[in-house]
Amino acid sequence: MDDYAVYLAEEAKSDIVALHQFRLLYEPTSGSYHFFFEGEEDCLFYMPEARRYTGTKAVHIYDCGGKRNVIEVRNTIIADGYDPTECLFFVDRDYDDLLGTQVVVDDLTYMTDGYSIENDISTWESARILLTDIVGISAADPELARIEAAFKGGFAAFYRAIWPLTGWILASKHAGLAPNLQNTTGLKGIVRVSNAVPSLNRAGFAQFKRRVVVNGRLPLVASVVRWTRALDLDIPKLWVRGKYDIWFFQKILLAVLDEANARRKQAGGRALRIPGSLRDGRIFELLGGRSPVPLTLQDFYKNRLN
Repeated sequence: MDDYAVYLAEEAKSDIVALHQFRLLYEPTSGSYHFFFEGEEDCLFYMPEARRYTGTKAVHIYDCGGKRNVIEVRNTIIADGYDPTECLFFVDRDYDDLLGTQVVVDDLTYMTDGYSIENDISTWESARILLTDIVGISAADPELARIEAAFKGGFAAFYRAIWPLTGWILASKHAGLAPNLQNTTGLKGIVRVSNAVPSLNRAGFAQFKRRVVVNGRLPLVASVVRWTRALDLDIPKLWVRGKYDIWFFQKILLAVLDEANARRKQAGGRALRIPGSLRDGRIFELLGGRSPVPLTLQDFYKNRLN
């Protein structure tokens, strides 16, 4: 109990808890690996692939509480003279490339190809794995092709619907207005999904602004238009906020599965089982270890984990 009390007291004094935990766990000759993530769900995406490389070596996982904290931990570990060769740092790309505020990435650090890891999961490849491995739809079932068409069409419509909304976000950030996007982890009430077809709710944009605007400050309309036109609809994973992407991933999958079950019921067939974790939005638990990981992440592990 005394050790635990000391641990909690020291943790409370740490600006970044992960840094304190690392100092307690670091042993220069142990051969263990230290993984530093932005948030608590990240390990569900990154660690299954990592463990294919780490073997029986000890692994320590740290939640740094944000992108800038990951970088601060990395820089502090190096500045304090620790050997960082067994440390791996992971950050999302976010909007920083577009805004010219990107963090410095080195050989110790992996950055997502798109906006975030949520965008890596929110793909047809992941959806197909869920449908075939978990829901149990055979590739020979014509239903799978119908679902694929609805899924891909729904995502194309979703990206077009939130295209100007993203331009507004970037114009606000560029103007230093700091919109509070934490109030919109999803887009419920802003984007409507009807018959597997999404659309921006008529009053949705006004509702969105009420949620995120700080001190009533708004970006200039001309700036919103410029930012929107700068976003390439052909590569939406670079600019769609990951929380919105994975929110719609759940919504469109539930919509297409409900439609499939309606057709099956009408034809007298057996209903497809929809996983509770999908209905509850626990997408990382459902697909974190199943979704194909980017080639860039595979290369990062091959270079760092020996």
